[in-house]
Amino acid sequence: MGVAGTLSCKQCAYSQNVFLGIGFRYMDLNSILEWYEQEEGRQHIREYMSREDTIFECYDGIYVCEQCKYLLNGIFLELKSGDDMYTNRYDCPRCSTQMPTKPPLDEVESGQLDCPACGETTLEMNLYMDWD
Repeated sequence: MGVAGTLSCKQCAYSQNVFLGIGFRYMDLNSILEWYEQEEGRQHIREYMSREDTIFECYDGIYVCEQCKYLLNGIFLELKSGDDMYTNRYDCPRCSTQMPTKPPLDEVESGQLDCPACGETTLEMNLYMDWD
């Protein structure tokens, strides 16, 4: 199950609503293909669906830009089959640097994300909804 919440800073006006985790539509590649928007990823999903040994991981997470600390709430998708692997990638909307390969779940859950606006404090996460 996923959660929705608001990341906010006590020092400045930064606030961002985020969705984290998985829902029922994240459990199999057919379902993911129905809603996944990135065309490159859709092509890889179709390719990996035909392989019997495919394993995958898919969830909503927070990517943290290593250059400017921008926070991007995005979908992580990783497909593996034998020696082949595909992982979706994002470029930072603020500075165009390539975001890390995988969003760090532990940092969000334990309140260790620095404010991307002021950098003065860690962000607070206030959960307001569970989603499937």
